[in-house]
Amino acid sequence: MAPKENKADSHGGFGQGHMGVPMVHWWCHHPSARAVTTRDCRGDCCGCTVARMEHYRATRLTGGSPLMLRQVLFYLGYSLRFFGLREEVPWILGLAITDRCDLSCRHCRVSNTGRPDLSLVEIKARLAHHCRQGFRELYVEGGEPFLWKDSRHSLSDVIAEARRIGYFHVHVYTNGLHGLDCGADAYWVSVDGPQAEHDLIRGSVFAEVIASIISCKHKKICIIYTINSVNKGAICRFLEFVKAEGLAVLGVMFYFHTPYYGRDELFIGPEERGRVVEELIRYKRQGLPVRNSYAGLRAFRDGRGKKPGRVSCITDVDGDYVCCRYRAPETCRHCGFTACAEISEAQRLKPSAVLTLMRFW
Repeated sequence: MAPKENKADSHGGFGQGHMGVPMVHWWCHHPSARAVTTRDCRGDCCGCTVARMEHYRATRLTGGSPLMLRQVLFYLGYSLRFFGLREEVPWILGLAITDRCDLSCRHCRVSNTGRPDLSLVEIKARLAHHCRQGFRELYVEGGEPFLWKDSRHSLSDVIAEARRIGYFHVHVYTNGLHGLDCGADAYWVSVDGPQAEHDLIRGSVFAEVIASIISCKHKKICIIYTINSVNKGAICRFLEFVKAEGLAVLGVMFYFHTPYYGRDELFIGPEERGRVVEELIRYKRQGLPVRNSYAGLRAFRDGRGKKPGRVSCITDVDGDYVCCRYRAPETCRHCGFTACAEISEAQRLKPSAVLTLMRFW
């Protein structure tokens, strides 16, 4: 049964207190406010008093912008728990809206499985449910999310619903073949190397994907390069290509191939991964557009990223998963998702990791 949405849920957890001042109920972290609900609170509980004080400070900081106000109020409480108490609290939700894709990448087995798409009704219920749990940053993936349709509704409608429900930013992971225009806050485009290597892995679409990036005027585009045995030797050439072409991207974020289904011909082992990480650090120092932070790269090399990371959750047509849809001890041990290390290092207040995360929110 779909979670029942109330007025507070659809506005990111805010009710109206005295004098129209927003007050926080279900995510208020003050100890004496945790039992308070929208139904029985008159705005004079300790938690709402704190919220009124935060409202005053945030209004001065944001000039009264409702969206900025909600973000400041949320992150005041979140920062205390995440950075101060080092708690793994809900933050980032992944929404897999379809398995359909128009590519057949060598490393991928989640596309075109025959499972149905999530309907817009199901999507709204999932978003509301996880928003109540505290998630506020959303990324939409597939398959290829631009292929998702529900009657007359498209990906743009999913993003609009996410914002209405209370998510602060919506990112889209895409293969880049359908333009980069759906109202998202950021786009993550998969490009797995220079043309020869990319097309060997993903099909003959390199030129089309690069043309899509060039034609897009959005300020937040990031390339995702997943390192494997095919393209590990092409990293420098690709970074030089991005720089020489002047691609208007935030940089190239590097992941490593994860053996979700057991080790295969694309997998590279820990020692070789370590050597590649050292190369990435060197390229970054040379001014090439490596988006990973120094702290995140070193943490990944040394195995310091928390796996599974409980600040993130993925939901798809079959249910919810902590961190990863293919969670298993072997998968976690050889996970190539470097973002886990970035989040862990940001929580430890490593400046380069904090700054890297801030560029995307």
